[in-house]
Amino acid sequence: HREAWSLSSLSGGVLEEVVQRVRPPLVLELGMHCGYSSVRLLRLLPPAGRLITVELDPLTAELGEEIILVSGFKHSQFQVLTSSSAEAIRTLPSLLTDLDKGSSEGFSLVLMDHDPQHYLPDLLSLEREELLRPSGCSVLLIHRKQRDLREILDHIGARSDCYCIKSERQGVTEIFCQKRSTGLDR
Repeated sequence: HREAWSLSSLSGGVLEEVVQRVRPPLVLELGMHCGYSSVRLLRLLPPAGRLITVELDPLTAELGEEIILVSGFKHSQFQVLTSSSAEAIRTLPSLLTDLDKGSSEGFSLVLMDHDPQHYLPDLLSLEREELLRPSGCSVLLIHRKQRDLREILDHIGARSDCYCIKSERQGVTEIFCQKRSTGLDR
């Protein structure tokens, strides 16, 4: 039995504010659910913006994709990956290369709305695969209780060289990741 971690209308407003501020060309959503947040994201993306959304449950992914299509979006604007977040993250480097012919700088927005126990391992995988835009990536963590975020917030606190908490409100914590190094010093 999987507990539903879905975006509420209140936290959806926070999501919209962040998307309007960041104007991300490429968004990753971990935890598609019924497609509610996917549609909200797609409505606000720039014209060439693209969403990659991940859902573990095949039936839920199929229904969510149908809702996105019925909402007027085309497959050229989004892609649904039906797998665990960990499996999806492993496939993303080759997928992004195919999508953008190698020109992608990574995700500038990541929405984590799946099981909070996977937030830290998935963030570490995104780092390892270099999927977070080096010039800056906002990561939105959807949570019901602050204690759900203890592990990932400890990690962020220990990595103040590249992470900071940008905002915390209405069940959404926004963290910002930016690689300050030029790559020459590593």
